[in-house]
Amino acid sequence: MGDRLPISPMTPTVPDLLMDPAVSHALKAVLRVWELRDPVDAAKDARLLADLLERRADEAISWTI
Repeated sequence: MGDRLPISPMTPTVPDLLMDPAVSHALKAVLRVWELRDPVDAAKDARLLADLLERRADEAISWTI
């Protein structure tokens, strides 16, 4: 986990995100479920998911160019 960025005092908490009307319903659903999980496992899965979604977004953008 050496590639982690430090958590800023400005980083919102789970309750902050759940109350924010600008946060998507999809993210709120994940937060509600994952809040009950082991935080280390959830963080690993979140990193993997982020990597996969970034790759998918990059591929989608490259198809439009």
